[in-house]
Amino acid sequence: MTRALTAFLVVSCLAGALPAPAMADAPDSADKANEKDKTDAVALLGRAADAVRRVTYRGTIVYLRSGDVDTLQVVHRMHDGVEQERLVSQSGEAREVIRKGDEVTSILPEHKVVLVSEHPPKTLLGSVAHFSPAQLKKYYDVSTDGTVRFAGRECRIISIKPEDGFRYGYRMFVDSKTDLPLKLALRYQGNRLEQLMFTDVAFPKSVSDDDFLPSYDVRGYKIIRHQSVHVSQKQAEKSASPWEAKDLPPGFHLAEDGVRQLTADASVRQMLFTDGVATVSAFIAPSGLRPPLKGATRMGAVNAYGNIVGNSQITVVGEVPSITAKRIAENLIQAKSSQLSDDNKDSAPGG
Repeated sequence: MTRALTAFLVVSCLAGALPAPAMADAPDSADKANEKDKTDAVALLGRAADAVRRVTYRGTIVYLRSGDVDTLQVVHRMHDGVEQERLVSQSGEAREVIRKGDEVTSILPEHKVVLVSEHPPKTLLGSVAHFSPAQLKKYYDVSTDGTVRFAGRECRIISIKPEDGFRYGYRMFVDSKTDLPLKLALRYQGNRLEQLMFTDVAFPKSVSDDDFLPSYDVRGYKIIRHQSVHVSQKQAEKSASPWEAKDLPPGFHLAEDGVRQLTADASVRQMLFTDGVATVSAFIAPSGLRPPLKGATRMGAVNAYGNIVGNSQITVVGEVPSITAKRIAENLIQAKSSQLSDDNKDSAPGG
């Protein structure tokens, strides 16, 4: 940040004119300025993560990935405690996505299909919403880098640089008035992987319910519902053996672990890992349900790695470097079920 740099230069100049004892204090002053800059940047990032969920806005977003460019119209609000978002593609295949709380409706007019699914809400800027400022400092260098005018508005720049090769870096333009990120770029080893930016944005006091209605007449469309059924812990123990993660990449920890029933005879376990910024999902399902995935695959900044352990297909997916996805996939092991051990004890002779 310019303020931190100025503080450092002022201290350095003063040091040349002061006696030796004062010169020893100069690095401390610079360190304090840098620490304040980092604290300010983390606080701003926390406000940006909150703004992604609560701010009402509409605009046009351009998304650049792997040489492809997508343009979308977006409208977003938090209404009566429920987050709503509507996206309409302006390029490529026609499509529309409407989110209301946990329900996501995807309309594909060229195929005359409507897909309805239920999962925790993920907004277009969802990665920012999951940032945990409290966990940043150990594995990322976070700083502010002055201001810039973007999409017709003054923004503050946040730079998030990883301390190792297991995570991406981020550069973010945050609107000075609303704290909403207006530009987000993912970087890795000096290369820009993805970029998402508003080309225009407005912040109305409110948007009407009609703004979240489909723009297509879907009468006659085929409706496909994907409703993942959560099972109880007791059912989970019977339907899927527990799994453990060993030797995770530095800073990553298990945040969620659950089982969902796919069919009467098959379930999938999902484990979510995070370092406070990046999130990685591991899916463990019976092999044979889908074509097997072995090794690495990539789409833009998203890396996936497949591994087969016994009769289970492990698929790890996330906006992380390939080495991170691979390390997690290759270090998931099937733990011995305590329930099975108890059952064996009960059936053992003399038990």
